[in-house]
Amino acid sequence: MQVQPPSQPCPLAAALDVIGGKWHLIVLYALAQQPRRFNELQRLAPGVSHKVLTQTVRHLEAHGLVLRSVGRDAAPCVEYALSEQGRTVRPILAATAEWGRSRLSANTTDAIQTIHR
Repeated sequence: MQVQPPSQPCPLAAALDVIGGKWHLIVLYALAQQPRRFNELQRLAPGVSHKVLTQTVRHLEAHGLVLRSVGRDAAPCVEYALSEQGRTVRPILAATAEWGRSRLSANTTDAIQTIHR
């Protein structure tokens, strides 16, 4: 049986192409709270390498979700913030965070019940 390609692109695949990377949602979530410098982002995403974080913010910037601004001081600093387009991802971030909290809560409850058996 031959599978026919869909007549229209899948909207979920289109979204995941932009925000589906391992660190993308974590970076967007941190930036949804406030603009941040690169080192702040790295502290908020433990386990991400400098190289991968650089690739992540560049990817998000290339897709118009993140703005990068360079300070004009003697020692310039780079700050990242959500763009107007990036702010449209906030409901997804909120829903994903809530889902994650409920999973953590369920896992904690399951662990406690297992201990008391």
